[in-house]
Amino acid sequence: MTPRDNDADGSRGEGRDRLRERIAEEAARGVARGSDATRATFRAARRVARGWVPEDRLPDPREVCHEVRRELDATAALRHLVGDRFDSIAAEVSLLATVRQNPAKCPEGDALEHSLQVFDLVHRERPFDEELLTAALVHDVGRAIDRSDPVAATVEAVGDLLTDRTKWLVEMLPAAREHVEQTIGHRARKRLEAHPDFLDVILLAEADRRAHQRGYPAPSLDEAIAILRALEREA
Repeated sequence: MTPRDNDADGSRGEGRDRLRERIAEEAARGVARGSDATRATFRAARRVARGWVPEDRLPDPREVCHEVRRELDATAALRHLVGDRFDSIAAEVSLLATVRQNPAKCPEGDALEHSLQVFDLVHRERPFDEELLTAALVHDVGRAIDRSDPVAATVEAVGDLLTDRTKWLVEMLPAAREHVEQTIGHRARKRLEAHPDFLDVILLAEADRRAHQRGYPAPSLDEAIAILRALEREA
């Protein structure tokens, strides 16, 4: 390959990277307007490229979420530090401030406020249970990434930061909601009730159901993270 060919390939590579960056930037603005990262990416690609973009040239949801966090930091709308696992969890949870909710059904406001209410309701019942409290805080993270499958998106985004028990609580929350609503199937109900953490996931589901209160004195994200960090130190 000639030097000219190398330069050409390099230019094309830079062009591909810049397209990916521009799509991520535009998608981040879409997330800030209330879309999830997956939908915002496809819409941004159409706007930026004015046509179809191959999937391998699209940023993945994590890249888009990273751009959202970068822009939030730049505007001082939210603050996070990337250090221990709780800082990483805070960075992911902070994205829920961009998730708008139906005010008729969710008068508490954005999805971050909802998660903080869930956290506080669980904390009132299990102030010593760091794993359950972590599940309460992160359970909706996936709504900022892919609302068509938020549980899988949550596990993909923060799974490496969670214990196996916390991950199970997040994954089984939909089934626990059905149990609370008495819409769960017989076999699924028996499996759930047989699990040693059944009462804890039901507590989480009940808190999730109740955490739609306007003006609720929920802790801030920083305060919630400080509680989790203190519990880990005490363990």
